[in-house]
Formats: sequence, structure tokens, C-alpha cells
Amino acid sequence: MRAIVLEKTGKPEVLKVKDVPTPDITNQDELIVKLSYAGVNYADILSRKGQYSWAPKRPYVPGLEGYGIIEKVGNNVKNYHPGDKVIVVARNGTYAEYIKVTEEQIIPAVDFFSPEQNAAFAASYMTSMVGLYQMARVRPREKILVQAAAGALGIATVQLAKAMGLKVAGTASRPEKISFLKEKLEIDLAINYVEKDFRKEIMQWTNNRGVDVVLESVGGKVFKNSIDCLSPMGRIVVVGATSINYSFLNPFSLIKAWRDIPRINVIKMIRNSYGVLGLHLGWLFTKDKEELMPIKDQLLKIIKNNKIAPVIDTIFPLEKIAEAHRRIETRKNIGKIIIKIG
Repeated sequence: MRAIVLEKTGKPEVLKVKDVPTPDITNQDELIVKLSYAGVNYADILSRKGQYSWAPKRPYVPGLEGYGIIEKVGNNVKNYHPGDKVIVVARNGTYAEYIKVTEEQIIPAVDFFSPEQNAAFAASYMTSMVGLYQMARVRPREKILVQAAAGALGIATVQLAKAMGLKVAGTASRPEKISFLKEKLEIDLAINYVEKDFRKEIMQWTNNRGVDVVLESVGGKVFKNSIDCLSPMGRIVVVGATSINYSFLNPFSLIKAWRDIPRINVIKMIRNSYGVLGLHLGWLFTKDKEELMPIKDQLLKIIKNNKIAPVIDTIFPLEKIAEAHRRIETRKNIGKIIIKIG
């Protein structure tokens, strides 16, 4: 089968299509899924650079999510059958024509989504839903700040937060992204953080009270400044740190990365009465999937009732995986980058 195999870390060009053995069932709890699309996430960029602690040991096939059709099931598999359309959520392996998984790594495809939208669904929308609904426990009329609001996760969060009755502010770095947030998502406040201090904008928007919730995925100075935007009893949900970049060949980059890792000042947190929450969806899927399923069902109700769908930025063929990574890494995308496999 064709697959992208990460053998060494480096620039996007290290990602190349290779012919590798097609996986087969080796125990009766496994399934084989033929993938047609895969979502590309910033975690894949970090994995390629050797900066993602959850990545397996190289060489391996990258890719955390995808959409496909079950081709074969083991005798112990009870809930799925050949021909079922499914979404795959895995530690790695979706940049390939086939993947071997267990039932814990798949969920039924969303029947009112296209194949591409299904491939774009799990990582962004489940992360957002768990962060808002289960961890931050948002309530109608609360105010939320979404960092990197025009990315795939940011768009999902803006959509869901508005559907839940929240007032939504979001940051972005380019004029076209600000226009998208205003015109397509009808966000309450869009802030170009390159041109303006988002802390001042948020305080003006909230009459100096601060927001109730922040969804934060950037890290570094953005994390520190986001803390300053919280109201009393506010909550910040940290889902990543995309701004942190380093190379083992450059000691100075390691020092800067160490400084930029989000850290919690517990004394300050107690004094100002706010909470810091951390979320890693992939870990939850492997450790506590059953707890996620009721949240997924609630998510689907919200999506269907509010006619929400993933925003697809670009679909690249598997052979153009380097271009896909480069588009995300240079922060040009508005919405999800998808890889077409089949």
C-alpha cells in the first residue's frame, strides 16, 4: 500500500510516499480500515519535527485522524462490520491507504457529513466540545476568547460556542482571516493580534471584567497574556502550544522553548480565583473513550440542530503532503487541511 513514512525529522520534504506492507489482522480484536481521507493537524507538524511527545518511535506512519470504510474485522469485534463507514482517531497511521485499529480507535461516520468533512471532524470538534462542555462547563451568555480562531480548532470552537449561546471573541493574524471570522462565522469580536493588543481589546469588550473562558492553543506569550484576560472564576483550557519551536542543534532555541512552555503560578491563580485546565484528546480516546461517547452524541445534536459543518481549507493528494504541512506551518490555512488518499 501507499503510505507516508516518517524516518527522520526535518522540513516538510522529509515526508514522501512509500510502498509498505498492507496491514492484516493479527488478533481477533482488530479491524482493517481502508482510508480515503486524512485530516492534517498541527500535532503532525510537531511530530515531523520530533517535538511531539505522544508520537511513537520512528519510523512510523504519521496521521491522527481519517475517514474510511471497514474492510475486515476480527472475530471478537461486535459493534462494527465490513462496509461500515467510520472515523479513525489514532496515535498515528492515517497517512496511508489502510490502517489497523481496534474498536476503541473508531467511531461511526457522521451520516450528514461528506467524506472530507468526516475526516476533518474528530480532532477539532471533539477537542472543542470536551473543552467547552465537559471541562470549562460553559453556560449561555458567558464570554469566551478563542485563540487562533481561524484555524480548524478555532473555527470549530467559535461555531460551537455560538451555538451554546456564548458571546465569542477570537484572534487571528491576517486580514483575510479577520474578514472570514466576521463575515462567515459572524463572530462578536475579531482581533488581529499582529496589529492590536488583544488584552486591551478584550478588556474594552468586557468593560474591564475579562472573559469567562479562554480556549488556548498557542502557548508562550499568548498563554501568559490570555491569563490576564480572565475574569474572576474564569477558566482557561489549554489544548496545545503551537508557537513553541526548537531544534536540538540550536541550544538557544531550546532555552526559548523552555521559557515559552505554559506554566501555572498557583499563588496567583488562588489570589485571582481562576482555573487552568489541560486537554489532550488522543490520550482520552485511548484511556477513556466510553466517557467521551455521551459527549460525542451531544456534539452531534448541536451540530445537526445548528447546521454546523467543518470548514475545509484545501484538499491535497497524498503525494503533496509536504505542501499540506507547509500551508499549516506558515499559518495560511482557514479551516482544515485534508489529504486525499484513495
